[in-house]
Amino acid sequence: MRDGFTYSSVDQKTGIATVGMGQTLKEVDESTHPWHIPVGVVSHTGTGLLLTGGVGYMSKAHGASSDNILEVTIVTSDGVVHKCSKDNEPDLFFAVRGAAPNLGIVTEVKIQSYHQPDALCTLLAWPSTDENMQRLFDWAEQPKVLEDPNITPYIALIPSPDLDAHLVAIHLVSIAAVEEDERITALYAELHNTGEMALLPTTRVPWNVPQTIFDAAFPAQYWYAGQTFYPGDVTVSTKSLKDGVEGYNNQKLGPVVPMVIYEQRGTKTSKYHKFASDHCAQPRFDQRWECYIFSGCADKEHAEAARSVGCELKNAVLKSGEASAGGRVHFTTDEPSRIEFYYGSNSKRVQEVVTKYDPNRLFARCNGMKF
Repeated sequence: MRDGFTYSSVDQKTGIATVGMGQTLKEVDESTHPWHIPVGVVSHTGTGLLLTGGVGYMSKAHGASSDNILEVTIVTSDGVVHKCSKDNEPDLFFAVRGAAPNLGIVTEVKIQSYHQPDALCTLLAWPSTDENMQRLFDWAEQPKVLEDPNITPYIALIPSPDLDAHLVAIHLVSIAAVEEDERITALYAELHNTGEMALLPTTRVPWNVPQTIFDAAFPAQYWYAGQTFYPGDVTVSTKSLKDGVEGYNNQKLGPVVPMVIYEQRGTKTSKYHKFASDHCAQPRFDQRWECYIFSGCADKEHAEAARSVGCELKNAVLKSGEASAGGRVHFTTDEPSRIEFYYGSNSKRVQEVVTKYDPNRLFARCNGMKF
């Protein structure tokens, strides 16, 4: 896909970007700067992420990647090229935003981007304790953080770089204008003097800094990647946080490297929640917090151990009964039917569109789905 599909451009008046699908997110960011698409936060991810949700620092303000897609060019198994949008082949446009790999080969998307040359960021870490974890959630749950569409907290259980210690960390990114820096810096400072280690002091940085800050933690290797959510407009309870911290601290660090990341999606006021669950194939789960579980290893001989650790962490997060399994899970054989797991209440409609556009299941079969 890279040959001939590594192009990106932006209409400087409308912010509408045209993106060839043979690139990484980093390449798209570099091509469109200072305009940027709401998208994921690991820059060596492929642009296929645009079609499967794509959440990141802009999502509270602008929605997910899939919410900003205006047109998709896709080649289906019969060789027909379709340019679908909300007005042209709307059933295909619904399904391709979330289920594209099961329908054909996407070559190009037109998507809304936003002028975002830089951001105000900080990255702080503490020893992994219940107290430190609770402090970060209490801070992030304040209305002045939770309801601010421009501030996105990522709270994570991560290893120290030398794999000698379990840490809890918070990565904060503000996409607000420079004029807001004093207010937001003061807000970030509420976390100071609590024994923190400043991995990135509060500073305004070029947009590529937050967009690449997680890259080193996600090298190309064997990964278990799980996703759960807390349904409804609710916070994560003290009991659930303690279960997560305990489950994480029980894991040996190396050769398997585990991580648990909580991403704030905001309240009902967030743009992320303004889109109906059935407006595209990937449903909304009406959640204030999303939780991602990662477990990776560099060698194939430890791949099964990585899967086992990932499942243990997922079960720790689900232990309290508050979180619900959902979304995308990879590198595992113990999940429910993939169709229902991926698409929830949209499963039946997705199946109907796949039957229409890929009747021989050429792509659906290759993607491992049982349509």
